[in-house]
Amino acid sequence: MLARIVIVDDRSTNLRVYAQYVAMMGPEYSATCFHSAVEALKWLETEHADLLIVDYRMPEMDGAAFISKFRARTVGAHIPAIIITARQDRECRISALDAGATDFLQSPVSHVEFRDRAILLLGQFQKQQELKQSLALNNRTVPGEDDGIEPTGKSMLEQIIDTTPILINATDRNGKFLFLNSYQAALFGRDPEELVGHPITEILPPEVVEREQRRNNVILETGISIPNYEEKFVSEDIELTFHCNKSPLLNKDNQTIGILTTGLDITARKFAEEHRTHLALHDMLTGLPNRTLLSERMRITIDDCNATGKGAALLLLDLDRFKVINDTRGHQAGDMLLRQVAERLSGALDKNGFAARIGGDEFAIVMQNLESQDQLVASCSKLLTQIGEPYSVGGVEQLIGASIGIALIPDDGNSSDELLRLADLAMYEAKSSGRNRFCFFSPRMNQIAQLNAGVESDLRDALNHEQLFLEYQPIVDIGTGNYVGLEALLRWQHPVRGRLVPHDFIRVANDSGLIGNIGQWVINKACRQISAFADEGIILPPVAVNVSPKQFQYSNMSADILENIATYNIPTGRLAIEITEELLLEHNQEVRDQLMKLRSSGVGISIDDFGTGYSSLQYLRDLPATRLKIDQTFIARIENSSADRAIISTIAHLAHALNMRVVAEGVENEAQFALLRASGCDEAQGFLLGRPLAVNELRNLFTGLAPKVETGAP
Repeated sequence: MLARIVIVDDRSTNLRVYAQYVAMMGPEYSATCFHSAVEALKWLETEHADLLIVDYRMPEMDGAAFISKFRARTVGAHIPAIIITARQDRECRISALDAGATDFLQSPVSHVEFRDRAILLLGQFQKQQELKQSLALNNRTVPGEDDGIEPTGKSMLEQIIDTTPILINATDRNGKFLFLNSYQAALFGRDPEELVGHPITEILPPEVVEREQRRNNVILETGISIPNYEEKFVSEDIELTFHCNKSPLLNKDNQTIGILTTGLDITARKFAEEHRTHLALHDMLTGLPNRTLLSERMRITIDDCNATGKGAALLLLDLDRFKVINDTRGHQAGDMLLRQVAERLSGALDKNGFAARIGGDEFAIVMQNLESQDQLVASCSKLLTQIGEPYSVGGVEQLIGASIGIALIPDDGNSSDELLRLADLAMYEAKSSGRNRFCFFSPRMNQIAQLNAGVESDLRDALNHEQLFLEYQPIVDIGTGNYVGLEALLRWQHPVRGRLVPHDFIRVANDSGLIGNIGQWVINKACRQISAFADEGIILPPVAVNVSPKQFQYSNMSADILENIATYNIPTGRLAIEITEELLLEHNQEVRDQLMKLRSSGVGISIDDFGTGYSSLQYLRDLPATRLKIDQTFIARIENSSADRAIISTIAHLAHALNMRVVAEGVENEAQFALLRASGCDEAQGFLLGRPLAVNELRNLFTGLAPKVETGAP
């Protein structure tokens, strides 16, 4: 029998691919394709289909609306329908389920998945059709006096029961059939007359027989019905689900002589219920358990650990540099990578572990029945190795790492929320320690977290109560000794802890999102100060303001900076920003466009702390930087390390080739100053040349003519 599959998709490429998939299924399957949902509905008014394959997103109507209109027709009530969608939101799938969708496929669809789902649904549909045809063949018209039809010997009630599309049977106390209707007999490919007097064991598998006998015994012993249970029956390798009821079969003396069983086919409804449940408990993109299901399984794990004394662990895994892939390759590439990571995690775990996706590029893993911490260490090392293997994303090889935080169960906590929090602290510790590693939670991390929570609250107050202020450290031309710049440095006069520098609070500012407001305050304050000094007749050298990479996420940095420059009438070239290598790695086209806009408006751009991160010559070449600042860790070793001197000299040559000036940070003595001049550095800053100055000290420094720094270096 030829199965006709109707495919509806407004994109020609998809239609060709899906039609090819159908052809690959074999000659007993055919595809009829439509670009238009309206045309497909019109065609289906007069033609039949055995399976619908419908794209969700179409211009005339979406897939849910198409299925709803089709289901409204009598002929389309039971035909299976698969929705294909690239969307991952639950609302899309719920609306399709409500409209009558039978199954879903996630785009892009593989041939194997397409074939397996289609054949399964076609098999179920064909079986249901065969059962209906069997009933039709057994249907008898009640004979009249003049119709010339021989009586069948069955009463009206018997004929109704026999032709109803519901499983109905009666068995005696020994489990032998007293009666079964044609629907149930056809389900197992037999005639009713063949089975009457025979035990149910002839047509049911052992596990189903066992359940049936157990239920029957309860009724025979108690005389009480068993309503509303589900049972699965397999007919010719097709599994169907029935909603069943059992009740005692009574004789005229009200004695139980057997069991009456009825069952309604709920296969399609059951799928919809299971799919709704799956949607509620699983991640749409990867198919892994979501945070809700993770919490449920963690509660079971915690209870098991407390009852048995066995150990377990929660691993919180966050991918390193995933944002770079999303920004440079696009979200579709990022999604492909996340699915591959999920497959690797699932493949790396045995029956004692399971993985979940809890959001973004963050995964959780629960490992149970741990014998020792060494076993856990080995498992984490294996996970990092497997995640670090190359991925193929759109035909391009991609590398990525991960940071893992570990909380032990029940040693570190006895609730899923608390364990997630502690594992999260450990994961951030792993990231700050260099990434691509794992770290166990310790009480010290909790103490730091509590301190940081207090710092965050105090920071919010600091912004509102003028506790923040700026100091300015001079930058000196190595050749002339002239002051050629100032770096604006943020300070916080804490009401209890006193004067704080960024090292004491900047991480909290970044993690909490306050860095956006703080960054805007710094830019505004620096511009106001430049303007105020100009009003006094004091022209400061260019002032550089540090900008966190996260500030580019929270606001349109270029617009904020240029607005302040215009508001305070800052002359061209008098303001610069300092960015770090992290922004070089994680920059996208939008960030690059903002930097280009600033540069074209006369704002200088310095790359700060160069050499301490994952330097990229490609990004360095493409970004419009004007200065390269060598990190002070190299400067501190320049007197005793020929390797560091060579690195500094190489960086200087590179910067000059890219038309950048080179600034050395952290210069503390005359010997360093001389070696930096010999290495080709253009500018320097540090305690030798000037400590950070308050506003009044800055006024004194620049009141007078052409101030210089005098050093003893030749």
